[in-house]
Amino acid sequence: MLVTYDGIVIARREVGENSVFIDILTDEQGIIEASAHGANKINSSILSAAALFSYSTFSLSKNKLRYTVNSAKPKFTFHELGKDIEKLALASYFAQSVRYCTPSEQPQDSIVRFFAIALFEIMHGRPLASVKAAFELRYSRELGFAPNLVGCDNCGEYDCADGMYFLPDKAKLICADCLYVDNAVKLLPETLFAMRNIIFSPLDRAFRFNISKDAEKQLGDICESYFLSRVERSFPTLTYYKKIKIN
Repeated sequence: MLVTYDGIVIARREVGENSVFIDILTDEQGIIEASAHGANKINSSILSAAALFSYSTFSLSKNKLRYTVNSAKPKFTFHELGKDIEKLALASYFAQSVRYCTPSEQPQDSIVRFFAIALFEIMHGRPLASVKAAFELRYSRELGFAPNLVGCDNCGEYDCADGMYFLPDKAKLICADCLYVDNAVKLLPETLFAMRNIIFSPLDRAFRFNISKDAEKQLGDICESYFLSRVERSFPTLTYYKKIKIN
């Protein structure tokens, strides 16, 4: 059977000298593992299309549970990520997260667009700490773990003069007037603004916000902890990214 899908290569495994297995992220079938024979040859017609983080149109042959790349044509490449080790490490963390959380051969809702936008924001100069936080919180929403950030869970207050607090375990806000627990995180106003932007904005605006360094640090801590607790694991690529990141 011959099928055609648009997708992004999120992982590669070498097979011999010239061939690879690639994991392709698609909307139609989630993660597809496909063999790409001769993809590493310098004169291969699929050399660019099968490279890591290439967004390509793949023509695939399916035999039982195995896919083979017949042909592939790149639509957009994120090869520039490879020129900056910090950007590449962050993109690899995103890829490992998506690979772990996306089932094989099950339809997904706009996962390719989400992942492509995240890579685009890394590549085009957005502050990496903000991009990372936006990915973690927005992806939590995409996985069905969106926190309730509309207002205080008790009284409905949108903003409180004495502060708004985030309850990570309960995934909700509580205002200072209704505060009843000790483990709530008092949010800087900019942090709450950014979290609401990430959750409620259209996808192409979810990564677009500007905040101070203090708020960026708080946002990063909250979003990373929230995401990892929801997926119930960490990732080696995240450990590596945190080890080599410049700031």
